[in-house]
Amino acid sequence: MSAYVSQSAINAALERMAREQEEEDRRQQESDARKRQARLDALARERSAIGRAQEQRRRELEAQRAASLAASQARVETLRQQQAQRLAQMQQRQQQQTAAAEASKAAALASQAAAEQSKAESMAAGQAVSSSLGIISNAGGQQGKTATVSKRQRRGRGARRTTSSLSIGQTGSGSGSGSNLSI
Repeated sequence: MSAYVSQSAINAALERMAREQEEEDRRQQESDARKRQARLDALARERSAIGRAQEQRRRELEAQRAASLAASQARVETLRQQQAQRLAQMQQRQQQQTAAAEASKAAALASQAAAEQSKAESMAAGQAVSSSLGIISNAGGQQGKTATVSKRQRRGRGARRTTSSLSIGQTGSGSGSGSNLSI
């Protein structure tokens, strides 16, 4: 029996060793599993932190984009308003220039009409004087020959006077006097 006991003791010892080995392997596997889980948890935390950082960065970039877009739209609107204002000013200046040109043209036409009227009046007066002088010169050739210049009188200042005998047509009349005016 001693061989049998010893065989059973060996088997028991081997079984104990096998159990201890299995227990050790199980502990080692659990330890490895815990380490792997710890590494996976650390990676998950790291990825989560990276995800939060990326989300925060995305929000910041979105806010910057929105601010940039708003600023750009404000600049565009300001430029549109400035352009509209400049266009209105240019149109106003053009209207003023057109009005000034029309006024200048009207003034020039009025001045031309006044000059033509004055010329016509001068021509009419000149023709009247010319025809009067022509009539007088054709009246016998005697006029103006007997005209005399009077002496200055003591009355003070005054124009000199002429005296002459006037003959109109074929009839003669007495001597007359009149102002010495030239036409």
